[in-house]
Amino acid sequence: MILIHSPVGKHRRIPLMPLIDVIFILVMFFLLSSTFGVWRPLDVSLGGGGDIGVDNRQSTAETPPILITIRSVPGEQRVRVTVNGVEKPLEQLAAELNRLTVLGAQTAVLVPAKGTEFQQVVTILDEARSSRIRSVSLKID
Repeated sequence: MILIHSPVGKHRRIPLMPLIDVIFILVMFFLLSSTFGVWRPLDVSLGGGGDIGVDNRQSTAETPPILITIRSVPGEQRVRVTVNGVEKPLEQLAAELNRLTVLGAQTAVLVPAKGTEFQQVVTILDEARSSRIRSVSLKID
């Protein structure tokens, strides 16, 4: 019997570096082109002068604006929110603003205390935006 030896060819390895480079570029493309959150603009008018930041064209004498004050609680991440002098939890702010809107209020003035973090102010503004209040002015000292 004749024995034929077949030559054993070298197994070429597939180079993985170009493949990894292409996958990395694709991952970076999809990360940079996607959106992870919904960005909404907040319309805020900054108060100035002697008035508390109220635009007299929007409010009338019969419906005074709502006064919202913010104070940070030392040593904690939460804030104290008062609406027209009555302390309210942050979760009830939109409901309280809706209640005052039904009574005729159209505008609100937000006055943060010194030392209040900017993120807390934005959280309050976002909560006020979810209510039926027409506009919110921000008074900064």
